[in-house]
This record gives sequence, structure tokens and C-alpha cells, in this order.
Amino acid sequence: MKQITDTVNNFLALLVGIGLICFASFIFLLASARLSNSRLGVLLAQSAGETALMARTESLSFWGQVGSEVAAGLGYGREPLSTGGVSPSVTPVVIVATAAPAPQGGGAQPTATPIPTSFVRSSPYSEGGLLLWRGLDSNSQPLPLGVNLEQVQQQASFALTQNAGDLLALWLMKKVNECRPVYDEMVQANYQDPTQADIIRTAADTLITRCNPRLFAAYANKRWAELSKWTSQVPINEGEAAQLLDGLQLTVDGKIDGPARAMRPEDHVQVTVQAIPEFGLTSRTFVLSVATVDQLLGADQWNVNSGPYKVGSGSLYPANPPEPSLPSDADLTPPVIAGGGQTVGPAAPVTSPGKYVVQSGDTVYSIARKLNVSPEALITANQNTLGFNPNYITPGQELIIP
Repeated sequence: MKQITDTVNNFLALLVGIGLICFASFIFLLASARLSNSRLGVLLAQSAGETALMARTESLSFWGQVGSEVAAGLGYGREPLSTGGVSPSVTPVVIVATAAPAPQGGGAQPTATPIPTSFVRSSPYSEGGLLLWRGLDSNSQPLPLGVNLEQVQQQASFALTQNAGDLLALWLMKKVNECRPVYDEMVQANYQDPTQADIIRTAADTLITRCNPRLFAAYANKRWAELSKWTSQVPINEGEAAQLLDGLQLTVDGKIDGPARAMRPEDHVQVTVQAIPEFGLTSRTFVLSVATVDQLLGADQWNVNSGPYKVGSGSLYPANPPEPSLPSDADLTPPVIAGGGQTVGPAAPVTSPGKYVVQSGDTVYSIARKLNVSPEALITANQNTLGFNPNYITPGQELIIP
């Protein structure tokens, strides 16, 4: 028996060794070809990328299906967003890259969605899409560039290819489609044209307030439009420099005027704001006085032909942006399939005017989302009913709708 075990182990070790040698040789060949910018390198890079993407997608699809079948066999339900009960949550799976998204805009044409034959609240893939919608990666850590609508759409589309009745994926697609017209208006406007700055600023504000406050592309496009309008002034109003450049990276170029060596406050230097290629935003170059640069970077803290230097202590993106809108329980409640195959909405709880009857699985916060009121207002209006612990509610309780 020991001899058989040793033989199998040696054979497996040999296979692993051969595989590692082949992989290392392939990487060496690919790197050499790419460095020489050869046609072979391009073909190998494309082949490797497509093979890796296909293998990863197929693997995730297969094991996700196996996991779903095993979970169904064990009797587990899918209640990932439920705040009550003890049912296990679904582990989110993100299938799109989140490290360095391509410039956004001009989204793919919508594809036909298969007609659902059954519904689920969510799946690992749509839960991954919800993470992206919240500006988080697969480890629930903030993405450095915030929400990318293309990634959310790709993730939700993949979830729908696995199950056309994935309610969370359908909700995500709805949110992306609502944001898309305003987003396209923002990115298709020319931020380098000062006359279009107001168009971009209005669209960006709409996206931040009505779509998703973690859409960092809106903050960046808005600032670049403001910079374009500001630098088009002759002369530039340098009193606005601290506000418009706060949190940005500057490089200081050469002097424009003044003595060759002396640096006086009234002299001028050329400065450049670094680009943000992820959002398709190019660098901006303009002229400021030495006195203003001293104010921005600190006297004796900079030199000509050097940088980059960060302006101020702020940031282009908010440090703690609020959560975007999230699906309510009603959004994730499977519809009732009526006779004849027609889909009708879920039965609404029995209520009287201005009142709500607590249902099984309800929480104060889910009820507040459903009724579009703040949790604080709901608690205040029902102090006598909720008592000292607003988290303890039972089915059948009648709450006043503020």
C-alpha cells in the first residue's frame, strides 16, 4: 500500500513540476515578445487574456451552480438582505475586474433579457453586483475609484444569464438604466469647452444626489469642468485657486517672468494638474503667481520643474460618501404567478389609511424604506407601540405612518 501511495505522489509531483516549467516558459516567451512589441506578443497576450477570462467565468458559473444545488438540497433559502431570522446569507461573487476600470461612458447596448420562469431574491453574482453598486470590492473594502456603472451592469447581466428571475440583478439593471442617460450626457459633453461646464456640473450634481453618491466619476468630471471654466478667464481669479485645486496633484514647471534666479511673489510659474486617465480626464496647464503657489503648497515647500505636490488636505472624492439607495423588501419579493402565466404583484399587507400592519420578517428600518420615511420619524410616531426597544416588533402590530 505504501509503495502505491509513494508512486501516486511521485507521479503527481512530476505533473506539477512539468506544469510549472511549461507555465514559466510561456510567461518568459510572452514577456519577451511583448517587450519587443512583436505581432507574436500581441497574439499571445490576446490569447492568454481571452483564455483566462473564459476559464474564470466558466469556473465561477460551474461552481456557483453546484453551490446553489447543494444549498437547495440542504434546504437553505436565499435571504441575503433580510434583517430578521437566522437564514444564512449568500456569499457575494464579483466576476468583473475592480482594480483599474476602463474609462466609462458610451455603455454597451442593452441585450434582451430572457423571460423569468422562477424568481429568487438574489444570487452570489447579484450580491456581488450590489457590492459594486455600493462602491465596494469583493472583500467589502471601498474601491479607490468608487462606483463604475459599466461594472455594475456587467455583473448584473451575468447574474441574469444564470437566472433571469434574479430580483436583485433586475433591480440593479433598473438603477443603471435610470442613471445612464444623465451619465452619458455628462461624459459626452466636452469638459474642455468652458461653455459646457454648466451642463457637466448639473449632470454631475444630479448623478450624485439622485443616482449614487459614490459615483466618483461625477465628482471628477464636475471639478474638471470647473477648472476649464476657471482657467478660461483672463486673468485667472487666483482667489479661487485654493478651493478649485484642493486635493489635486500639481507639478510646477518653469518660471514665466521675473529675474532668472530670484523668486519673487509677483513672478509667475506654469503649473499642471495631473490627469485622471481612468475617467478620460487629461492634465490641465495654466499660470499662477508665485505668491499663490506659496499659499497652495507652502512657502519654501516647492521648486520649479518638480512635483507632483498635493494641494491642501482635502480630496477630490468625499472621504465617507453616504450609502446609495438599496433595494427594499418589496423590490426583492417574488411576484405571484397567477393562472394563465400572468405575473401579478405580491399581496400588500392589510392596512387602514395612515397605518401599516407589521408582517413576518419586517424590521423598523425595512418598513421605513418601504414607506419612504426615515426610521427616526417612524420610531417617533410609534413610541407608545414600540416602547423602549424599537427593534422588537411582532407580526400583526399596527404602526402609524408619519
